[in-house]
Amino acid sequence: MMTLQDQVIGALTAWRENRGGGTLGMQSVINVLQNRAAKRGTSVYEEAVRKWQFSSMTAPGDPNLILYPTLHASTSTDYLAWEEAQKLATQAAEGTLADLTGGATSYYAQSMATPPSWTSTMKQTCIISNQIFFK
Repeated sequence: MMTLQDQVIGALTAWRENRGGGTLGMQSVINVLQNRAAKRGTSVYEEAVRKWQFSSMTAPGDPNLILYPTLHASTSTDYLAWEEAQKLATQAAEGTLADLTGGATSYYAQSMATPPSWTSTMKQTCIISNQIFFK
């Protein structure tokens, strides 16, 4: 069961990690958070703040680490994405959010010149919004 803390941090992680990927991009991040939590017997919150796992949440120097949605501009792209991230996190808490990732627990951006070393030991499951997913 997801707590309110899980929902808020899950939404923030999805927003920071892939707001540019729209609904599917943010949903896939929440899917990975849930899959990791289920696999490790932890929570979405614990997975989101686990050191060096989601750079936008823990990596010093990541430009997204200090970003928060601008709530006063209800027509801004960031705000609309934040509203969508919150809806997705609520669906996850309710158990109604479909897993688009095929059970993935990891991903990386297609824009990376060299894939991370961990990809050699995992199976690719899909590509969503310029992210490559693995389990």
